[in-house]
This record gives sequence, structure tokens and C-alpha cells, in this order.
Amino acid sequence: MKRNAKTFAVLVVLLVLAAASAAAKGSGGLRLGIAAGYPNAVIVVRPSPLDFKIGYNFADGANIFLSGDYRIINERELVDFLKFFLGVGAYAQLNFDPTDFDFGARIPIGLQAFLLDGVLELFLEVAPTIGFLPAFTAFQNWQAYFGFTVLIPR
Repeated sequence: MKRNAKTFAVLVVLLVLAAASAAAKGSGGLRLGIAAGYPNAVIVVRPSPLDFKIGYNFADGANIFLSGDYRIINERELVDFLKFFLGVGAYAQLNFDPTDFDFGARIPIGLQAFLLDGVLELFLEVAPTIGFLPAFTAFQNWQAYFGFTVLIPR
């Protein structure tokens, strides 16, 4: 458990540093928000085009979840205020019962609705995953969220 906790802590620090770096470069704005789904409760930090999530899952024996994505397609207009996004990224999950560590890749796909002159974003995301640790699994687990973000002014 101690080794898993240290690995997870290092991943959190690296993702926070990457988010701060991207936001400092003025890469398109910083959005903060919350989401619900699987995992259950998620905090969203999005220095565009990066997207970071940290959350807690109350089901499946409880775990802490972390993901970092790069949006290859971001805010592609479908109709008026409705946009589409597609990305690639990675996730890590520290499970408490039983104690183990999951790591893998994810492919987030979703819809975004921008309201109030783009200040408020509502989003729906699904992300098929490819697990590498503790065992290789392809597209057996899906992560899904519904949430919102708010644009933080500079």
C-alpha cells in the first residue's frame, strides 16, 4: 500500500505541475468545475487543451481516481452552442478494498454546451479505457461524466 500511495502522489504532483504550466502559458484559458458519474465525484481542471480530473469513487470498494487528457479535437462546433471533443489520455486509480493500483489509457469523447457567453460549460463525456496495470484489458471499463466548468478570468 505504501508504494502505491507514493506512486499515486507523484502522479498527482506531476499533473498539477503540468496544469499550472499550461495555464501560465496562456494556452486558451483555465476552466474549473465538478462532474459526477463513474467515478462518482470529480473535480475538473482544464487548462485548454489539457483536461485533468481527480475524483473519488464510493462504489467498488472505494478508490481515488486521477486522469489527464490532451484534447486532439476541442470545441468543434456541431450546431450553434453545441460542441464536440475527442482526446487521448491516461488514468490512475488507487483502490482501497482490495488494495491495488490500476493504470491505463483512455479515449474521452464528448459534447459541450457553452452558455452565458462561454463562461459556463455543460459537458457529457464517455471514455473507453485500455488497462495496463494490474492486467491488460481493452475496452472492458468505461468512464462517464456529466458536469460543468466555469471559465476563470485572467
